[in-house]
Parts: sequence; structure tokens; C-alpha cells
Amino acid sequence: MYRSQLYNSLKRITDIPEEEYLYFEQQLEWRDVEKGQHVLQEGDVCNHLYYCVDGVFRMYHTSQDGAEFNKNFFTENMFFTSYSSIVLDIPSFYSIQALKNSRTAIFTKQTFENLYERNRCWETLGRKLAEGLYIKKELKERQLMVHSAEERYQSFLQEYPGLDKRIAQYQIASYLGISPVSLSRIRSSSGIFDG
Repeated sequence: MYRSQLYNSLKRITDIPEEEYLYFEQQLEWRDVEKGQHVLQEGDVCNHLYYCVDGVFRMYHTSQDGAEFNKNFFTENMFFTSYSSIVLDIPSFYSIQALKNSRTAIFTKQTFENLYERNRCWETLGRKLAEGLYIKKELKERQLMVHSAEERYQSFLQEYPGLDKRIAQYQIASYLGISPVSLSRIRSSSGIFDG
């Protein structure tokens, strides 16, 4: 089941010959991650890329006074990593933590670099994944600059369908850059009640 799920996710991004996927699959590690467990801690150098088979992860930054700020969420069929850390070989600015019991496929930076040498499909995959991350980053930055909190919440609901029912509301508020009280008001005014 997991094999076909990952293969289908890859093929939605670009065409991957089956023999290439079979080679790739041999390099993978399948890992269960418990709720609250980190796959990456801020300050560590990231050497892995992840694919979420099942569950929810968050990428977040911790300020000097201990406040946490969510940057992204990752759910089923999404690839994730600390991109600047893995590419530049520098300490990560962010931590990545499971918000639910989750299952992942993990592969190393070296594995992906080796794949680039095997077949052009992997270079295409890498480019499209990087483009997707950049576009997502740019759109979120624009939302924070020009959209109201209500508009950002509606965008969140569209980008992550159903996630508002799977994670704590304070996690969503942190992602939106507002207080949990403000999010509660937005949900009430839009007919979505905290319960």
C-alpha cells in the first residue's frame, strides 16, 4: 500500500519509470513517528528528506524567549525537509515535529544526489519540489503582508482541507500569526465554533 501511495505521489509531479522507482524504493527507510517526536531539531544539520505517508507534521521556529512560531504543516502525500539546511549543509533554522502519530518514508541527501546521476527524471522531480516550496513560501509571505487574518484563515482551510479538525487551534493561530483568541473570534464569526 505505502509503495503505491508514494509512487503515485511521485508520478503526479513528474514521470518516473518503474525501474527507477524500484531502485529508489530500495534506498528508503519507512519509519513510524510518535506524536510529539521530532525528526529534526533547530540547530541540527538536516541530512534527510521525508515523505508523509500518514499523519501531520509541523515546521516551527522557537524564539529566544521560548515562543514557538509555526512556518508550515505537512500532511499525507507531502515531501518535506529543512531545505536551506540540506542544500547549504548548515544548521536548520527550524524544528520538525509530528503532531499526530505518523508514518514516513525517509531518504538521505546522498541518495537524492545519487539519483540525479541515474536518470533525468530525478532532476526534474528535485526542481519541481524546490519550485513548489518556493511558491508556497512566496504566497505565505504575501498573505502575511496584505491579507487580513480572516483571509489568511480561509486560505489555510483551502490549502489544508480538514486539518483544522485534526490539530489544536493554537497551532493554527501560530501559523496565521495571530493569537488563539483572535482565531476563536474568526471561527465564531464565520460560523465555525470552537468546541
